Amino acid sequence: MLRTASQRISPAVVNVDTTGEIATWRGWREVGGRGSGVIISSDGYVVTNNHVVRIQRQIARDIFVTLQDGRRFRATVLGTDSQNDIALLKIDGRNLPVAQLGDSDKLQVGDWVIAVGNPFGLGTTVTAGIVSALNRSLEGMGAPSGFIQTDAAINQGNSGGALADSRGRLIGINTAIFSPVGANVGIGFAIPINRVKQVVKEILEHGSVGQAWLGISYADISDPQIRRFLQERLPDVRFPANGMFIDGVVANSPARSAGIQPGDVIIQLNGRPLRTIEDMQNFMRRAKPGQQITLRIWRDGQTLDLKVTLGVRPDDM
Repeated sequence: MLRTASQRISPAVVNVDTTGEIATWRGWREVGGRGSGVIISSDGYVVTNNHVVRIQRQIARDIFVTLQDGRRFRATVLGTDSQNDIALLKIDGRNLPVAQLGDSDKLQVGDWVIAVGNPFGLGTTVTAGIVSALNRSLEGMGAPSGFIQTDAAINQGNSGGALADSRGRLIGINTAIFSPVGANVGIGFAIPINRVKQVVKEILEHGSVGQAWLGISYADISDPQIRRFLQERLPDVRFPANGMFIDGVVANSPARSAGIQPGDVIIQLNGRPLRTIEDMQNFMRRAKPGQQITLRIWRDGQTLDLKVTLGVRPDDM
């Protein structure tokens, strides 16, 4: 079963090599990077991770894609999505192997999966595991929730590679591992292919992904560490049980224009209670720039409703 799946998906998984320059105290120095990618169309569209094609946050000067059969192509970056860690590349080639796209919404915990990529630059490598969890959040990594968690071995260089189901259909793009030692410990994450499809569609139609932006940094006030921190510093204040505590507001942001202040707590969004940080992240991922939303804010023991028109997330945020 898994052998057939590997044979179906592996030819479409490519090596992605990048080269660029970084500034050092001795001057400019050339550096390189390496990752994986997946061919998703016969006319040469390749999906990989945004972080794979960047060197110190800048698009790499040179990006090359190498197929299993040895063919090598210079790639052009058509667009990136930093929030979802997706980049869409284009190569000019004929008779390209193409991954069959699956439906990540049909995944269930316990399903068999295989991860295919280029770990440590060794070449195409296949590992097997199961779907360990769905809708995982990568808090602290600047990423939204909704990731596929797997115990299939994912190591350095696997970023941008394929997560496929037992039939060899692409159901995710590998993006990160959780590890205290920097190597696989059985906890890896992939971006669901249905989300990738949406990102690719936006890039092809608009040339970029216009992500809705509020302009705040926040934390879940029900988190025990956050609550303890607030109680130690403000022992006389009775904060709400649930909501998003705002610890920063960006200058010239939609939130600032609407009157949101650090120390506020968002307790409702468009009339719906915010109970977890995933509630906030999932809403913002689906929201569109220009959309008007209503936030119910707790401030100094009082509640008020503020209308905010979402902006476009700046490239450096």
